[in-house]
This record gives sequence, C-alpha cells and structure tokens, in this order.
Amino acid sequence: MKGSLIKQHRKFKNLTLEDLASGICSVSYLSKIEHDIISASDDIYRLLGERLNIKLTDINEEFDEQIHNALLEWNYAAQMRDFPLMDELYEKCKTSLEDNQNIELVNLYQIIEVRHIMTKERKPIDEKKLKEIRTTYEGATNEYKFFFHKIVGVHHLFLGELPQALHHFNDTEKLMKKLPIDDGEVYMHLALTYSKSRAYVESTHYAFRALDLYKSTLHYSRMVDSYIIIAINYNSLGALQIAEEYLLKVLRIAKYHLPIHETRRIYHNLGSNYINQEKYDQAYHYLQKAYDIETEETPFKAATIYMLALASFHNREKQLCEEYIHQGEKIAEENNYLKYKHKFYILKYMLNEKTLNEEFIKKLEDIIIPDFRRLNEYKDYKEFTEMLGNLFYEKRMYKKAAMYYKESNNYRDTQKKDLL
Repeated sequence: MKGSLIKQHRKFKNLTLEDLASGICSVSYLSKIEHDIISASDDIYRLLGERLNIKLTDINEEFDEQIHNALLEWNYAAQMRDFPLMDELYEKCKTSLEDNQNIELVNLYQIIEVRHIMTKERKPIDEKKLKEIRTTYEGATNEYKFFFHKIVGVHHLFLGELPQALHHFNDTEKLMKKLPIDDGEVYMHLALTYSKSRAYVESTHYAFRALDLYKSTLHYSRMVDSYIIIAINYNSLGALQIAEEYLLKVLRIAKYHLPIHETRRIYHNLGSNYINQEKYDQAYHYLQKAYDIETEETPFKAATIYMLALASFHNREKQLCEEYIHQGEKIAEENNYLKYKHKFYILKYMLNEKTLNEEFIKKLEDIIIPDFRRLNEYKDYKEFTEMLGNLFYEKRMYKKAAMYYKESNNYRDTQKKDLL
C-alpha cells in the first residue's frame, strides 16, 4: 500500500522515477516499491517521504470502517448542503487521516474534499485539483471512480459543457450498479443534464427515478427539484396544463417544508408556465411574487426580470417593460451574462418595433443565434431561429426564410448532434 501512495504523490508532483530515486535508490528498485513487489527499509521510506513531503514510516495502513463511514457521511452532508456539518466532518476526516494512510481512504478523502470545495464555492474544480484527481483515477477502486465521474460531471455542468457532463453521469450510473448503491443525486444530475439538452423524455424518466428515492427519505428540497424538472419538461413539450398541475402540487409542499428561496423558484416557474399559456396576468402575479423574494443567485434574478419584462410586453405595458429591460440589462452587463444580454437586446427591439432593421437582423443572424447554439441554449436557439425566418419572410427573402424555418424545425436533431 505504501507503494501506491508513493506513486500517487510522485505523479502529483510531476516527478519521474529517476527524479524521485536520485540519491536514494535505483530506478528499478523504486519501481518495485511502487508496485508493492518489495518492501523497502525504514531509511529508504523516510528519504522518499521527505522528498515527497509525506510521512511513510510508522503509519497505519489498515482500512478503518469508522473513517470510511465518516467520509461517506461528509459526502452526504455536502449533498444536503449542510455547511456546518460539512465543516465539522471535514476536520474530523482530516484529523483521522493524519495517522492513517490507507490508500483507499486517502483517495476517497481527496475526491470528497473536491466535492466539499465545489459545494461551498459553487464553481468548477480548479486545474490543479482536477489534475490530482485524474492522476488518482488509474488503479483506484470503483467507489473512487463513482465519486470521480459524479464530481467531474458537475464540474462540466458548471461550465455548461453538457456532452462531457452527460458522459461522466452515464459512467456514474454504470458504476452505481456495480457497487451497488442507489443514489438519487445521480438520477437528478442525469435529469438536469438531459433537460438542459432538451432531451425531455430521458430527463423525465430520470427525474421520476430521483423522485421515488427522495419520497422514500422525505427529502423535500430534492423532491421539489425533481417536480420542477418534470414540470419544465412537460412545459417544453407543450403539455402546459400538466406542467401547471405539477408546479401547483409542489407549491403546496413548499408552503410547509421549504425555505423561502425554494418557494421563489416555484413562483418563477409558474410565471413561465402561464406566459406559455398566454395567461399574462397570472404570469405577472407569480413572477412578481418571485421577484419580491431577494436572492443572491444573480442568473436566477436576471431570468425573473426577463420574464417580468416579457409579461409586461405581452400586456402592452410599454413603460413597465422598459423599466424591467433597463434593470435586466444592468445585471446582465455587470455579471457578463451573454444569454441575457442577447435576450434583453431582442426584447428591446421588439418593444420598439424595430426588428426589421438591418442592424438587428445582422446581429441576430451572425452573433446571437450562433451564441445560443454554442451555449447549448436550444430553446432560445429554436425560438430566435424561427423569429429570423419570420423576419426574412416579411422582407420577401423567401429562400433565407425557408432555410431558417427548416433549421428551427430540425433543432432537436441539431441539439442531439451537438450532444453526441
């Protein structure tokens, strides 16, 4: 087991066998140590440990079930976003592994620490950590690989890299069957990634699987996540009344079991649903309720403001719509939200009835639509590709109109091509 630890830390530090062995032992001898073919003397372990800055003498290498259980508890605390418990278990596991260098436990600690950091900071894995966990992957246990694919999948989801995220989540599901465990979060990640990719049937399948597990544990927050994904999928498939039914159902759960920020999400999605049903007064009612609940999630805030602007536009309340556009543009600019920069730009031209301007059409065709495809925003891609077709039709440019109508109708093929 010491050999695996030496090899792992040597790779972390980008050392060759020759670099590490120099002045301590022969390269062939070190290779045998790393493959656990031979055990070296305490002196050699001490010298190797000093060069790698790790302890290799007088260490406990036994697999400790208590430490293993604490690591799994730490991971579950991260799933629940219980920050005080996460910090407590982080310190507990860190202290326990100062005296225990079992390679399986050390590796598991390393991957869960990455999950801990991602959960608290809500951002992708930094390059150094990503390299470390990839280095550890070779020869690791299936349990480590399960956590690896799950966490790296979330990393790609943060970056909006849906094909890569889906690849890792599919590997996570395969490993889950081997272990065997049944983790609702895996199904939730698959549901979310498929939904973002507009593969609504697959997404709904996994959302219901997640929902079944969360119901059995009364995990209300994740039950809501599942219901919202299901509702969004039905909404996107045009089954608007079914989507509305699920959202109203989950609103009843929120009333008794959820913090206010969760209720905000439900209000927002109900507002979106009613816009799609062209019930603009009801849409405005729920969107305003969402808007009145403050949130630190600025992308979510930008989305709510955009929907309020859209509801105002459809209700022919020009001044109110302008106010929301101005507010939304400011947030989008401050945070560099390209998606919302584009959406508020389009809505402003619609409000001022200037969508036939050459400047607008050129930007829509050359910049905005390609950006939506690049960002995997397929719903917007379809909507504004169809809009461009309509604009070319109005300008009697029928060949170009037909081209964009065809692309709009084929957007599902486009997204699956990109996804695969």
